[in-house]
Amino acid sequence: MEEVTPLGVLDTARLSVVQHGTRGSFRRRVMDAMRQVVPASSAFICFGTEDLRAYADSSRIVDGVASGLKGSDKHRLTQAFGFETKSVVETTRRVYVAGELYPEDERMKLPYFAEHASDGMKYTLLFFLHEGGVLFGLAGLERRAAEGEFTADDAKKIEQLGAFVVAGVRTQIAYDELSREAVALRAFSKVSGTLFVIDRKNRKVVWAANRERGIEWETDVVPIADHIVDAAEQSLAARAKGDALPTPPRLPSGAVVGVAKIDGDPVFGGAKCAVIRVESQHQPAPIEGLSKREREIARLLVAGYSGVNVAAISGLSENTVRTYVRRLYQKLGVANRADLVRKLMSPEPKSQAPSSVLAPPPDSSLVDGDDTLD
Repeated sequence: MEEVTPLGVLDTARLSVVQHGTRGSFRRRVMDAMRQVVPASSAFICFGTEDLRAYADSSRIVDGVASGLKGSDKHRLTQAFGFETKSVVETTRRVYVAGELYPEDERMKLPYFAEHASDGMKYTLLFFLHEGGVLFGLAGLERRAAEGEFTADDAKKIEQLGAFVVAGVRTQIAYDELSREAVALRAFSKVSGTLFVIDRKNRKVVWAANRERGIEWETDVVPIADHIVDAAEQSLAARAKGDALPTPPRLPSGAVVGVAKIDGDPVFGGAKCAVIRVESQHQPAPIEGLSKREREIARLLVAGYSGVNVAAISGLSENTVRTYVRRLYQKLGVANRADLVRKLMSPEPKSQAPSSVLAPPPDSSLVDGDDTLD
C-alpha cells in the first residue's frame, strides 16, 4: 500500500473542510481535519460572527467522543477564551500556542478551561477563524501531558489549513442562513418584514432575519426575546381556537402578521419550533381603529357568517347589523365583503390612493339586504 505523504494529508484535510452539509457534520470535519494535520486527543470548534452566540454554536471531541461545550449558553466567545476580537483580527496570523497568549495560571481561570479541566488537557493550540477583519469563530486542539506540548511547527501546519477552514466556515454560515430562511418561508407567501424562529420547548429565539435591513442580534432580538416568544404562543393559541380575525400581537418592530409551526426540521436541530412574520406598522392595523362592537361584527363577517347569523350571535337586530356594516365599510374604505376580508386579513400597509380619487360607495347589496349577509 502506498504511503500517504504529509502533503497528501494536508490536501485531504483541506478538501474535507470546503464541503458543505449540515452544521454538525461540518464541525466534525473541521475537527477531524485539524487532528489529521496535527495529532491530538481533543479538538473543539465554535463558529458564528456574533460574539453573544458563537460559543453556544460549538462542538468538542475528546478521545473520539463528540459533545457540546460545557456552559456554552452562559458565555460569550470572547469571555470564554479571554481575548479581544479587535486584537485578533488586526493581524494575518491565526494560530497560537496557548502559552503565547496567557500564563498557565490565568488560562485555567477562563470559563472554557475551568469548565473542562476534568478532562486533563494540559496543552492547547488556538486557531482564530478570521478574515478581512471579521472573526468567524475559534477552533483548537488539546493534548494531555503525556502527548507532549504543541510546537511552532504544529502551529505552522494548522496555518496552512487556515485559509481553507475559514473559506469553509464562511460558506457554511451562508448555506445555513439560506437553509433556515427557506424553512421559515415555506409557511408564508411573502418575504417582507422580519422572521423569527422560536424554540417553543426552551422558550428562546433561535434565528431571525430581515432581508431589507438585516438583523443585529444584540439590539433587535435580545432585548425583546421574551416578547417574541410570547407573541408566537399567543398567535398559535388564537389559530388553534379558530379566531377568524385575532388582534395581532404587537412588538417594538411591528405586528405579527403570520405564524406557523415548523416542528422537527433538521435545519433547526429537530426542535419544536414556530416561525412568526412581523411587519412594521407605521399606521395602526385596520382593526385597531374599530369599536369593540365593530370588531365583533367584523370577525363574524370574516368568518363567513350570514347577516341573520351575525344578528343572532351578536344579539342585535338585522337592521342594526346593516348599520354597523355600513360604518365598517366607510371606516375601512371598502365596497364589499371581499374587500373587507382582504383589508383585515392583510395588515401590510397599502399605498394610499390619490386624494382626488373618491372611495367607492358602500356595497348597496349588503346595505339593502340581498347579499350573503342574509
